[in-house]
Amino acid sequence: MNPIRRTLPQRSKGLKQYKSYKTYKKYLRNDFNKRCGYCDADDKYLGSSRAFHVDHFAPKDKFSELETHYSNLVYACPYCNGAKSNYWPSDCPSTSIVGSQGLIDPCDRELDDHLYRDQNGNILSRTALGEFIIKLLNLNLIRHSLLWKLQTFALQIDIINNEIEEQGASHEALLIYRELTKEYLWIRDYLEDH
Repeated sequence: MNPIRRTLPQRSKGLKQYKSYKTYKKYLRNDFNKRCGYCDADDKYLGSSRAFHVDHFAPKDKFSELETHYSNLVYACPYCNGAKSNYWPSDCPSTSIVGSQGLIDPCDRELDDHLYRDQNGNILSRTALGEFIIKLLNLNLIRHSLLWKLQTFALQIDIINNEIEEQGASHEALLIYRELTKEYLWIRDYLEDH
């Protein structure tokens, strides 16, 4: 079982206060490791930062006082942001969970207590709250496992490439490397075109 995120996002502290929440996007992109806070999709496979959104964890339509609070902002892919929309389980901006329904801030380690990935990159639940989050954000779609695999291929290709450069490679290793690279490029190109 793998955690849902490769690296836990952490929001920067002490940023200047801006009038528009959109101004924070470049900071969020760095703090969220260029990945969606909800599904961990790398933005390079989904149109880079120009396609990603600034989500309000506690929706700005319900809690306008939090519209430009950096601690309430999430770097999100358009799919997760659209699925989440203005969902919020309570009338209080600090109550994000009611019973087994709600959301966990993507910067909170607690999310790993409720969601995980299997060896194929599928996002699965450990709890009823995790199941609710999966359904709300459509985290059970194949897109999420394909993006996870694509990122895993890229990491493996880098490791193999470094080993080949340092130690050389057998004919068999080069064939595996070429096949892995071919599969990676096919998936990457498919996702970029669709």
